[in-house]
Amino acid sequence: MVLTEEDEKSWEACREVLSTYKFSSEEANKLLGKAFGLVHSPYWGEERKRIVPKLETVNEILDYLRSLNLSDDDLSKVLKKFPEVLGCNLEAELKANVQILEKEWEIKGKSLRNLLLRNPRVLGYNIDCKGDCMAQCTRCWARF
Repeated sequence: MVLTEEDEKSWEACREVLSTYKFSSEEANKLLGKAFGLVHSPYWGEERKRIVPKLETVNEILDYLRSLNLSDDDLSKVLKKFPEVLGCNLEAELKANVQILEKEWEIKGKSLRNLLLRNPRVLGYNIDCKGDCMAQCTRCWARF
C-alpha cells in the first residue's frame, strides 16, 4: 500500500499514541496493521479493506475502553491479545457488545473488566449463528 504524506503522518500519530502503552514502533506497526487490514488477521478474513488509521478513531476507541475501567496496563494487554479492536466500529460493535454483555449476561464493572482482559475478542463479535454455522467463527457469539 502506497501512503501519501498525510497518510504517513496519520500512521505516525497513531503509532505515537500506542507508544504510551509501552509498545515499540515495530509492535505498534504490527498492531495497527492487524487492526486496519495491512497485516493479515484471521479475525477480519478477507473482508477488511486496507485503510490508514485516523488518530481520532484510535483515540475514541482507547477512550471508550478506558471508560470500561481498563487501566493503561490493562489496555496494553487487551491490544496485545486483540489489536483488531482498534479497527472495530465503536458504535455498532464495541458499544453494542458491551450493552449485550451488561443486559443479557449481567456482566458489568469489575466482572466486565476481568472478562475483557481474559477474552477481549468479545468486543468484536458481530455474528450470532445460533448454532447454524456461518463460517465466521472468529467473530461469532457462539464462541462466548
